[in-house]
Amino acid sequence: MVTLFSALAYLALVLLLAGGQFWRGRPWPGLGLAGPLAGFLFLPNGSLPPFLDFTWSGPAYWLGLALGLLGRTARGRDPETWLQLLVLVLAWLFLCFYALKRGLPGDLPGLSVFAATPLLTQAGPKAGPGLVCLFLALGPLAARRDADSPAPLLTRFSISAFLISVFFPFGLSGLIGASGFLGPGLDFFLFWGKVLILNRIIAPRLAKAGRRAAMAWAAVGIPLLAADFFGY
Repeated sequence: MVTLFSALAYLALVLLLAGGQFWRGRPWPGLGLAGPLAGFLFLPNGSLPPFLDFTWSGPAYWLGLALGLLGRTARGRDPETWLQLLVLVLAWLFLCFYALKRGLPGDLPGLSVFAATPLLTQAGPKAGPGLVCLFLALGPLAARRDADSPAPLLTRFSISAFLISVFFPFGLSGLIGASGFLGPGLDFFLFWGKVLILNRIIAPRLAKAGRRAAMAWAAVGIPLLAADFFGY
């Protein structure tokens, strides 16, 4: 019962951080909000594990986003949005294979693997810059836009949290030796601070640079990761 109430409080906090957006209407728009909102239950928060932590938490997260997009696009086609989701899933699968190659502890394809052992701490000399370039290439997909309705806002906020969880999950508790409640509390607020900065400052600026810039970052990052992956 305590876990249920804490999960509900957590989801309420996510809604507030995403901009205090509320929905009243029919089922399909509701699914557009419920999908990405449910996805937050599978994302680790710094040193804190997700509320629902299991081996297939990664696919469960993407299923939540897919259901949200289904609710948003039920009345019309939106191939660009589905293509963006496909790009994110392919990038995540690529990172899963890289994590497996590097021997990161944990059960893949669970998302906790990336939070427990940050990829950047295990990356080789080529893969480190490659990971940063891939993050910059995917960053525009998390950009918050003023014209967005509540469902896209929440989806992009969820993508921001995903990118931070995978690329920059670093916390403060280990560095300063904080223990007890203080350590996880610091990591929790640091995590959401990074998510807000990405969603509202960094990602919009990356989006303004355009698709060519994103493709250029990807064209640099993916070969560097592949070279490290295959031992070149």
